[in-house]
Amino acid sequence: MKFEKMNNGSLRCTLTQEDLEENGIELDDFFTNTQNAREFLEKLIRIAEDEVGYKTTGNMMSIQAAIMSENEIVLTFSESHVSSAEILEHIRNMFGASSAREPAPPRQDVKDDILKEAGARKNDQVIEGDREGYAYLLTFVSFTSVRKFCQVLPINKVARSRLYYLDQKKQYFLWADLNQSTRSYVYEFVTASMEYAKSIEKDSSRSSFLEEHGEVIVKEKALQTLAKL
Repeated sequence: MKFEKMNNGSLRCTLTQEDLEENGIELDDFFTNTQNAREFLEKLIRIAEDEVGYKTTGNMMSIQAAIMSENEIVLTFSESHVSSAEILEHIRNMFGASSAREPAPPRQDVKDDILKEAGARKNDQVIEGDREGYAYLLTFVSFTSVRKFCQVLPINKVARSRLYYLDQKKQYFLWADLNQSTRSYVYEFVTASMEYAKSIEKDSSRSSFLEEHGEVIVKEKALQTLAKL
């Protein structure tokens, strides 16, 4: 593990898969806030105090996790310098008034429609369309489900993909742009979603909602990155 004190007062901790295994931690622990994860994070703070002189002030602390590669995860610890009253008001604004003004669009599961569209006999044909044409948003109830889904798919070097986590829903959202992919890949993508995903929908303004309100877990090449974990 490696610790870095940032100029803005935050602490960055880089962990390898070996670090997690040595401490009995899995990636799911971070995203579901288990007791093991909380104890491990407290341990990291103590180690950072000794190694880089990182000191906490007692303020509320936020922690962001980002998967950088199949063998590396980066945790960023940041302290909040606002009062608890301000934090509560901010939460009410995010999930109360603002959500009422800009509700997330209803989901429309389109498994059957996509399968009909992708199931043509021209399996080698490359799909050429715009972002809305062949971009999809999948919902998962756990990180393990997302990872298994990516691992069963064939390799696709041209697909663009991103993984979000929405704490409000306690769910993961995988956005994938399959333009320039083959029809056979789209067919396998949708078929696999039936087993591992809670739902699949055509991309819409919900991805913009996630950009604003969700946490980006894997910013680029999520399909390829998670398949290697």
